[in-house]
Amino acid sequence: MALLPRIIPGTRSDRGIFVSVAERLLAGDILYLEVFDNKDPLFYYFLALGRAISPYADIFLELAWIVGAGIAVYAMARKLGCDAPSALFAAFGITPLILTGGLYRTGYTHLPGTALVLLVMAATVSRRFAVAGCLLAVLAFLKLVMLPIALLLVLTVIILRKEWRALVPGSAAFALCVAALVGLLFVREEFIPYLGAQMGNVSYSQGVVVEDRWGSFTGHLMRSTSIDAVVIAVAVVLALVWVVAKERGGRVTPPLERRSLVIWAGAGSALVGALLVLGFTGLWDHHGQVLYVPAVLVGVGVAHRFEQAFNVRSFLPVAALVGLAVLLSGPSAPLRYGGAALVTGPRALASLNDLSAEARAVLSVAPSGTYARLGANDDDGHAYGLRDWKLVCPRFQQYAFDGPETLESVAECLPKADVVVVSPAAGPKEGDSTWNAYWAKVESTLQGGYACEERQEERICTRRGG
Repeated sequence: MALLPRIIPGTRSDRGIFVSVAERLLAGDILYLEVFDNKDPLFYYFLALGRAISPYADIFLELAWIVGAGIAVYAMARKLGCDAPSALFAAFGITPLILTGGLYRTGYTHLPGTALVLLVMAATVSRRFAVAGCLLAVLAFLKLVMLPIALLLVLTVIILRKEWRALVPGSAAFALCVAALVGLLFVREEFIPYLGAQMGNVSYSQGVVVEDRWGSFTGHLMRSTSIDAVVIAVAVVLALVWVVAKERGGRVTPPLERRSLVIWAGAGSALVGALLVLGFTGLWDHHGQVLYVPAVLVGVGVAHRFEQAFNVRSFLPVAALVGLAVLLSGPSAPLRYGGAALVTGPRALASLNDLSAEARAVLSVAPSGTYARLGANDDDGHAYGLRDWKLVCPRFQQYAFDGPETLESVAECLPKADVVVVSPAAGPKEGDSTWNAYWAKVESTLQGGYACEERQEERICTRRGG
């Protein structure tokens, strides 16, 4: 309950875009074709399913991912041989603290990806190989970039246990579940556009740092590096070094049990996987959340190793494990907990069921019609409340790094809209000839066929004679 304000998703920035995409799906739009954003489809499906009930379902969905991660950790801890109280503490004490730490962005895609990776690990450790294979398929369509981390964890467990036969049911289940999900996307006419979105993701992630003097791989790492990420990575490395050093000593501690070895080796392979993912795709500091997978596994390993001390009902071991969890979550975590409780949490809660200024402006023109939006990631969930309106330009968020063809498609579809919302982020950009050429076409269309007026911060343009 203490973390509840931290997990309330709002409707600001990229999160507002996610909300708008989910709302457009509920309005009947085809993902990637009639409404566009670059995240994987199951992320939007889950969000839309929740919002079909209530906007407040966003909170329960976020909580469900944390609970799912906790269930995975509990299963792994029990397989290690931990007793129930220690396993519960690792699952629902340590794990939520880590996952909602300094790198966590509420309502973004990394939490569900992390939860699924941990569930894949738990299923593999529990020898539920078909379940693990199907979960891998779900992960591929929910948070594709985290799939390599999950695959490394599965291979680590199989290699350590020499359970090569596990590849047969696991691979078969993976193939069947992938086929089912691809079939779903085909039925919804989203598969081919989804492949195009993935190609765009590759171009975007590589293009931003192609001129970086450090080179592509190092450039990605540098862009996604933060104090939180460095502290987490160093803490994981030190924990791994400490375990290896203790085992080599041999006189102080007994040899590492095979069950414990699985968790510690998993933490090492997950760290390698996380660094590879960041090196190829990392762009922003919150991408460092992939480090929470090895961080959680370290937390489980430490809880198991000190279980005897933990079972002594004393404040000190509990406080020590909580302190470790905070360290593994990033040093800025305590500040973010306080900020969520006092400011961002209540503000986010109020925004979930509140119409944005853009939506209110559109509805003031008519109860239904066609519309387009010009802006970037300053969307406050504009599509909530506009299910009776038809979005005519799938890309309701445009950026200077979008290619000329993408920007041209927006300029061409704009005249189909009865109403155009122009956000504060839309406008000419100094020194960017491609963007400014696009914006000149947009302004020509607006001035020639629309009557525009300022509404709070946004501009609302209504078709003349419409």
